[in-house]
Amino acid sequence: MKLKRAWKGIAAALGVGMLVSAMGACGVGGGADGSKTTLTFLSWNNEQTMRPYIDQFEQQNPGIKVDFSYSPPTAEYVQTLQTRLVGNQAPDVFVITSENKADLIKNSYVRDLTDEPFMRNISQANKDFVSHQGKVYGMSVSSWASGIVYNKDLLAKVGAKKVPETWDGFLQLCKKLKAAGVTPFLEGIADAPSQIPDAFLGSQLARDKVDVNSLIDRRPQQPGSDQREAVAAWMKLYDQGLSTRDTVGISGDDRKTQFINGQVAMICTGPWDLPSISQSGFKWGMAPMPLMEEGMPNYAQGSPSPAYAIYSHLKGAKLKAARKFLTFMDSRWALQHSADNGDAITVQGFKAKVKPEYEEVYRTSLQTGRYFLVMNFYAKPDVLTTVRQSETQQLVQGSINVDQWAKAIDDKMASVK
Repeated sequence: MKLKRAWKGIAAALGVGMLVSAMGACGVGGGADGSKTTLTFLSWNNEQTMRPYIDQFEQQNPGIKVDFSYSPPTAEYVQTLQTRLVGNQAPDVFVITSENKADLIKNSYVRDLTDEPFMRNISQANKDFVSHQGKVYGMSVSSWASGIVYNKDLLAKVGAKKVPETWDGFLQLCKKLKAAGVTPFLEGIADAPSQIPDAFLGSQLARDKVDVNSLIDRRPQQPGSDQREAVAAWMKLYDQGLSTRDTVGISGDDRKTQFINGQVAMICTGPWDLPSISQSGFKWGMAPMPLMEEGMPNYAQGSPSPAYAIYSHLKGAKLKAARKFLTFMDSRWALQHSADNGDAITVQGFKAKVKPEYEEVYRTSLQTGRYFLVMNFYAKPDVLTTVRQSETQQLVQGSINVDQWAKAIDDKMASVK
């Protein structure tokens, strides 16, 4: 339920012996507890996070006992789930997300939830996240979206009260700030590629009426070519000298620290950084991502949160219990508890209370489903994440151009079977 940075993972895997021990300890496989049905649930949120949901669910469903197990995201969780699936120790309910959805769907491990009653109010963007060929395989109830966070006092030095709505306007503001001796904008490219091109590509796809779920089935995969226009627009920041190319050595935390210290006027980030920014004491605001071109639909970089999936081979009492669990996780009680924990709920008909500064991004991006994360909609997201990171660093350093960047990514994706 906690917000995750979708492009980060943990490069660790559990040993088989540890897995067997862990599975034995938590009673994987289910069974009966008196007259109760045992529902096994593998989560990548820990028990402290999930216990309130489980306790409330069991209270409302006294005939069901939830057998909970945990593995941390992302790589370790994916490996744990895979080991259990191939070892005939499948959990009844588990997490499906960008890194494992293609494998789970291809190998028929996940149940088609398209027509389930609990899916009726799930937003289309959240459905698209875990869909393939018109069928939905998971239930995601929250999302995150990024935006431009700005220092109000620094913008006021050049007479600006807010971030312009268009990219050209944003670049003009950066020029004014630079002329006034203020560092306009800073990114942290040491951790991950810029968030801006993802937002721009989302706008392009919507403008061109492209079904995002069709991207994963295209052959060859060409995410570099698809994002070339967006990346060329973003690179104007560097080509016009409005942001330092030293960002290749700056982390996301470094970027946030410089912003909090008043060293830079604007950064692009998501809700995970807002609590520490709020504690800084200066006047700040958050604006939706600028439009790549005037007249295009506005998109942010963002993503649905990981979804709940049901094991495809469940039947009888087990299947009934799994359906009840997902119905509960879409209930008013569960959604409100998640919202109280800071999640931005995107279920239709539910209005989450978010930080006042985040309200405009929540309204314009999350509630409308206008957010996009490139790794969610292409095959081999792990490969794509790695090659985009390395090629983007070279691009920002000036050692390659946008055409070379696009070709290198496409060539890498074509080489992976």
